[in-house]
Amino acid sequence: MIEGLQSRYLNEDDLRHLGIKNVGQNVLISEHATVVGIANISLGSNIRIDSHVVILSRRGHLSIGDNVHIEPASSIVAHNGVSIGNYCTISHGVRLFTSSADYSGASFTNVFPDGRYQKPKEGSIEIQDHVIIGGNSVVMPGVVVGEGAAVGALSFVRSSLDQWGIYAGNPIRRLGSRSTEIREIAKKIVAGEI
Repeated sequence: MIEGLQSRYLNEDDLRHLGIKNVGQNVLISEHATVVGIANISLGSNIRIDSHVVILSRRGHLSIGDNVHIEPASSIVAHNGVSIGNYCTISHGVRLFTSSADYSGASFTNVFPDGRYQKPKEGSIEIQDHVIIGGNSVVMPGVVVGEGAAVGALSFVRSSLDQWGIYAGNPIRRLGSRSTEIREIAKKIVAGEI
């Protein structure tokens, strides 16, 4: 994009016209995002999906709660289902994979010469409320990222993470605990107290 020109975003009316399963209010998806399987996607309210995000949900569902930002160049491969809770951030370049090839050599790793000879590891991904996944991190099939967990940049998540922990690395490890204060602030916003 040339500096000074703004990217256009599709809104909830555009998405309804394209056949999205469900969509809330104040939803913006960059025209430079790639979305396959829009009929399997449910979006809450207050969501922004930025440029060069790739979403593949033709074979599985994608559900995104309220107040979620998916930053540029991320990809969500939802073949076996992805659920993203409320108040989440998926940072630049994050990869969510619900299917991964078997690297053992006992089966093929792609659809050629015949997809019947693949034996991928498959499983859904659940990202609970108030989660942030740092830039260029990878989340593998079958993972639950617990409420309030924070995943540092360049991390590799191949097993589930506990609530309100701060994690980073490859192999990933818990570095400490995260405050639950944001959960209380969100409750006050929903109740109209602030």
